Amino acid sequence: MEYKWGRHLEIELRHTYQKMNVEEGHLYTANISRVRAVYQFNVRSFLRAIVQYENTWKDPDLYYKEVDENEAELTTQILFSYKVNPQTVLFVGYSDFHEGDQDVTLTQMNRTVFAKVGYAW
Repeated sequence: MEYKWGRHLEIELRHTYQKMNVEEGHLYTANISRVRAVYQFNVRSFLRAIVQYENTWKDPDLYYKEVDENEAELTTQILFSYKVNPQTVLFVGYSDFHEGDQDVTLTQMNRTVFAKVGYAW
């Protein structure tokens, strides 16, 4: 589902349901939900945010190596872009990753803050 609110805001919602069966039985079921929002301030700058949640159920008896029965992941990303001129762009962003399973709730595993300048000679 995608919604555009005027010329500045765009919101996209996606959900993916994936199920896999093998001869021995039900191997896994995965649900992936994603929200993406972009706010265009003007021609030169925008702010984008993405949040994605994935939840997977597996049958551990059908795997060769040990796997958790239930796993969850949460990823967030925020990006700001500013175009200084047609050849120079500044990016500033943040992202993080959370992971959990049937024994541990979602726990932050890492986070990143970055800045990048792109230019042409």
